[in-house]
Amino acid sequence: MSFLTPNASGELAVLKTFALQQLAQMRTTVHGLSDEQAYATPSASDLNLIGLLRHAGEVGAHWSAMAAAAPGEPTPDRHGGDTMLEELVDGDMTLQDALAEFDRCVELTAENFDAVTDLSAPVPVPEAPWFPKELTHWEARWCLTHITAEVARHVGHADIIRETIDGLGSYELNDLADGIEPGSW
Repeated sequence: MSFLTPNASGELAVLKTFALQQLAQMRTTVHGLSDEQAYATPSASDLNLIGLLRHAGEVGAHWSAMAAAAPGEPTPDRHGGDTMLEELVDGDMTLQDALAEFDRCVELTAENFDAVTDLSAPVPVPEAPWFPKELTHWEARWCLTHITAEVARHVGHADIIRETIDGLGSYELNDLADGIEPGSW
């Protein structure tokens, strides 16, 4: 059952497995939807599934690239994009194109995890108004853990939006995405 995170051994492998599983859950939330449904905002929030999908992909690629490059700076081709969530929600991208972009980001995320050599390496904190000024660095392991936390938060948002669109929850969607009759396990 793809809903359950696979077992892994070793700290880096566990971090990678959890991050990739949450990214897979995000992808599953759009299974079988039309472009119109994927852009729907059926709740009080302005968030939609395409924006959340694109943001989650960028989170994985960006933060894993920072950890892989530590203590240096990541190269632009290794970290996806750095677009604000609000901008991703308002795009005119088709769901198919958003999935292709997301899959590229997930591939980069996996490659970046494989390139991490020191989980204790310092990762410089970029300038942003939401980071405390006195914070100078994180450990690479913090950045990799942050991927799972951030993506899981948004998978929860996506689950609510998807259930509001057509009533399908994550268990049913996982089964459908895996080609299994929902509830047959």
